[in-house]
Amino acid sequence: MSVRPPHVIVIGVGFSGLLTAIHLLRSGPAVRVTLLERRSALGPGTAYDTGNADHLLNVRLGNMSAFPDEPEHLSEWLAQQPSWQASGEFITRGTYGAYLRTLLEKAVADNPRRLDLVHGQATALDRLDDRWMVALADGRTLDGDAVVLAIGNQEPSTPPGIDDDLRRSSLYVENPWVGDRLAPDAARQVLLIGAGLTAVDVAIALERPGRTVTALSRHGLLPRAHATVAAAAADLSFSGDPLEILRKVRLVSRTRDWREVFDALRHQAGALWAGWTPMERQRFIRHVRPVWDVHRHRVAPTIARRIASQIADGALSVTAGKIVELKRDGDAVLAVYRPRGRRRVVSRRFDLEINCTGPLGRVADSTDPLIRDILTKGFAAPDPMGLGFQVNADGALVVDGAASPHLHIIGPLARAAFWEMTSVPDLREQARRLAGTIRAELGSREA
Repeated sequence: MSVRPPHVIVIGVGFSGLLTAIHLLRSGPAVRVTLLERRSALGPGTAYDTGNADHLLNVRLGNMSAFPDEPEHLSEWLAQQPSWQASGEFITRGTYGAYLRTLLEKAVADNPRRLDLVHGQATALDRLDDRWMVALADGRTLDGDAVVLAIGNQEPSTPPGIDDDLRRSSLYVENPWVGDRLAPDAARQVLLIGAGLTAVDVAIALERPGRTVTALSRHGLLPRAHATVAAAAADLSFSGDPLEILRKVRLVSRTRDWREVFDALRHQAGALWAGWTPMERQRFIRHVRPVWDVHRHRVAPTIARRIASQIADGALSVTAGKIVELKRDGDAVLAVYRPRGRRRVVSRRFDLEINCTGPLGRVADSTDPLIRDILTKGFAAPDPMGLGFQVNADGALVVDGAASPHLHIIGPLARAAFWEMTSVPDLREQARRLAGTIRAELGSREA
């Protein structure tokens, strides 16, 4: 009797998919992996596929090794690069993308008969007996014992109140990460919808003499800066509901650096989230998330200084307000919004509007054919709070309380179960755990 090694199909070759595949291959010789990527280039994923030297990682070099048990792995790789010159603790995203490409190349070289790379867009999943069939847009199919969705962030969510005519025009940029040029030189007044990390990147990229940028968001909060010198997380423990924890953070931060406090809280966030009731989670999202996001997801000190300089020079302004209407007005954009705390609306004209609201979280609104397919067939269900899919603690997609067999997800669309599932320190650990879970589930399959 022959033994067939289990075959795992990983859809997506960004950080999450690549690391999950590597850990599956490391788990033993009796496993085969197919990495499926719809983009023209395999790896390193949209987040790190940039040559802009101003796009820095938002996490220090020391926390960006792909392997949690090899903290110096990235530093050692950098030291071997002939063109590398140390310039601080925050490296460019393009450099990190090159690091991931090296990992992919090594995985291919080390596993010539166990790792397959396939270009194509997955459009559908079907369950046949105890196997998964993945249909591709070009008519090909793949079959495997397990499937991992590592599809990363979805397309940006569309701002509310936007007119269809504006959306179809060149006066509006729906996704700032698509295309080589954000704005024509003639665009002197630019409106950014959103003030988070995407808006910071865009504001840096748009910097030109004579151009002014306005970032409009509900709370008008910019991401905070990392400390110039890294410090250890504070020795603190947290418990209670979201508002109780927020009160403790504010109290303790009176006498300690708030970054140390948030770093301590970050390491406990997953356990806290898992212990909260749905109502407490909803309360966190409604009342605490804006504060959490700007303090947790920080920018490099050099980027923070650039943004502060833009604000001081009048090149950038940040406004808190709610959009009422966004429409085309001839060759300009007319933005009507209500400033936070005021009743009267403000109307302003801009040369260009760029959507910086961040990725779509509500998978029920996604246009991705694979997501639409698995929702329609009942293999997955949307999280009611708009945090991606319903997922259990093992990363399996859940419908009506039951896990879909051998169908897992990793990355930001799994936030419903883990909350913190967007940065490398979180994803690398989840990739290792997920690979172990899948390997234990499958064991060896008989032919």
